[in-house]
Amino acid sequence: MIFIYKKMKNKINLYILVFSICIPQNFIPENGSVLNYKQIYFKWPQISENQGYIIDLNGMNYYSENNSIIIDNLEWNQEYSWQVCALTNDENQYCNLVNNFSINQLPVDYPNNINVLLFDEEQCQNGITIIDYESINYAVAVDMYGNPIWFAKKDNFFNSRILISQLLSNGNLVGFGAGYGYEFDLNSNIVYQSLSEYDIHHHFYKTENDSYFFIDAEVENLPCPEECNDELPSEVPWQGDRFIELDMNGDELWNWNTFEYLSQDEYNPYWAENYSGENDELDWTHSNSVFFDVNENLVYLSLRNLSRITAIDYSSKEIVWNLGNSDFMENVYFENDFGFSHQHSAQKTYNNNLLFFDNGRGNDPELSRCLEIEMPIDDEPQLLWEYILPDSLHTLSRGECDRLTNDNTLISAGRTGNVIEVNNSNEIVWHLNAKNNGSAISIYRSERIENLHPNIFSYEILNLSGEYGNYFIDYFLNELSLVLYNKGWENQIYHYQLFADNDFLILENYLEVSAYEQEYFNIILPQEEYEFYNLNIYPVNNIGKTQNISFSRIVNMGDINGDLIIDILDVILLINIILYVEAYDSIADINNDNEINILDLVELVNIILHE
Repeated sequence: MIFIYKKMKNKINLYILVFSICIPQNFIPENGSVLNYKQIYFKWPQISENQGYIIDLNGMNYYSENNSIIIDNLEWNQEYSWQVCALTNDENQYCNLVNNFSINQLPVDYPNNINVLLFDEEQCQNGITIIDYESINYAVAVDMYGNPIWFAKKDNFFNSRILISQLLSNGNLVGFGAGYGYEFDLNSNIVYQSLSEYDIHHHFYKTENDSYFFIDAEVENLPCPEECNDELPSEVPWQGDRFIELDMNGDELWNWNTFEYLSQDEYNPYWAENYSGENDELDWTHSNSVFFDVNENLVYLSLRNLSRITAIDYSSKEIVWNLGNSDFMENVYFENDFGFSHQHSAQKTYNNNLLFFDNGRGNDPELSRCLEIEMPIDDEPQLLWEYILPDSLHTLSRGECDRLTNDNTLISAGRTGNVIEVNNSNEIVWHLNAKNNGSAISIYRSERIENLHPNIFSYEILNLSGEYGNYFIDYFLNELSLVLYNKGWENQIYHYQLFADNDFLILENYLEVSAYEQEYFNIILPQEEYEFYNLNIYPVNNIGKTQNISFSRIVNMGDINGDLIIDILDVILLINIILYVEAYDSIADINNDNEINILDLVELVNIILHE
C-alpha cells in the first residue's frame, strides 16, 4: 500500500516542537551516556511492520522479537556503538539511528581478590548479588561467579560513602552513608536525599507506602550507671536512637524516641563498664535496623546493645512486645529469650516470621547464627529454624540473613568477608569470599536479585506507520492497537496518557502487567479530528522512566471509502463524486489541486497500478 499524505501548514512547527521534546526518552541507553554497570537494557523506537529486530553492538549481532532487550557481559572501560535494524518482508533495510555509550572502568580501589569457593548450580537461587563492601565505602553487584556487574559511584555521595539497603521495584536503589539517606538510580544519580538535620546510621529504607524509615542518633545527658568508672562525671552523654518516617517531600510522618519509651534502668552493664568518656557517648541502644510492616501496622526495631528486638504499634507508639535478654528489661514479655546477643538486621519473611542475624557476642560459646522465629499473636514465640555459622565465619558485628524465593537463605558474615547461601537442609550451596590485599573486606549487607532491572518495559503501536521522526496513523483509524512488554521481574502498573496538538490531554488510563509478561490493549481515539498526537507511558512508581512516541494523523490519499485498502471500489466511488457531488471533499482531491476532476481519477489509477 502506498501512502500519500498532507499536513496543514500552520501546524508543522508545532509538530516539530512536540516531537523534539520526546527524543530523549526514545533510545535507552541515551546517546553519549556513561554507565557504571555492564548488564545493559536496550530500548529503541519501533520500526513499522517489522518481523523482529537485529541489534548491531560493536559488530556483534543480537536478535529481539520486539523493541527491547537485555545484553549481558559487556566490558568495563569500553566504548560502544549500536544500531537497530528491522527484519521485514521486503528487500529494503529499515534501521534506526546509530547511538553511542560507554562503560566506566572499575574503581581503582576495587577489591583484588574476590573468589567463589562453592557454587552448586542446581541448588542455588541464580541471579546477581548486591554486596556492601563496607571497608571501601561502596556497594557492588556480582554474578554467581563473583564477577562485578555494577558498582555505586561513591563520589556522588557525601564523604564518598554509600551502602545499599534495597533495590526497589521502581528500579532505584536505597541506601545511606555518612549521616544521609538516599534513593538513586543505577548510575548513582540521586533522586532523593535526606536533610542534614538528621544523623542517619545503620539503616535507611523505603516502605510500601513510599515513605522513608531510618535510624537517627539521639544524645541526652543522664546519670552514669553504677558500673561506670568512678573517675567519670556524675552525668554523661547517652546515645540512644530515634526512629523516623519521612514522606517523599521530607516531611516527618512518624517518630519514636528511645529516651521517651524506654527506661534508663534498661541498659547493658557491659557498655557502661567499658565506657571511657573520651570524646564519645555511652553507647546505650546502638540500633541497627527498623522495619515497618504495613499489613500488621507494626514497626520492628533491632536494638543491638540491649540484645533486643521490639515491636511497636504504629498508631499508638506503644510497645507490643520485647524479645531478647530479659536482664536488660523492666517488663518481660516471653519466657524464652532464645539466647541471642547483639543481633543485626531483624526483618520479616514472606510467611510473616521474624528472621535475624545473631552475633552471639558475650555468649559462652560465642556463636554466630541465623534465627527464624514464629511470633504468634496470643502465644509464646517458637524457634522454627536455626543455622549456626562455621567458626571461620563467626563475626561479633555486622551480619544479615535474607530468605530467598527458593527458600534458601543468603547470609552475610560481617567482618569475615564472606557471603554464603544455605539450603533448607543447612548445606552451603554458594560461598563468596572477598579480600583486598590479603585482608578480609567487611561486608555490611547483601541481597540476591534476578538482575539489575526490575522495572523495564517497552511498547509498540501495531497499527502505526512511517518511521522514527515521521510516524503516522491513517485518518480514518478509530483506535490504536498496542502491546506493552514488561521486561522486568516485578509486576508493574503503567499509566498511559494521550495528548493532542498543543499537549492537550484527551485521555488517560492504567494497565497492570505481570513480570515478564506482555499485554495487548486498545486506545479508542476521540471523534474530534486532531492532527498530532503524543503518547506517554510510564510505571506509576517511577515517572522518570516515561517513554513516549509522537505521530500525526494523515489522510491515506486514494482510500476514498476508508476501508484502508486502495482498489477498484475507490475508483467507482471517485467517479460518482466527480459526476454527482458538487461539494468539495479533500479526500477525493488526490492530486491536491483543490479541484476534483478527471486528473484525480488518473492519479488514483496510477496509485493502484504502482502499489
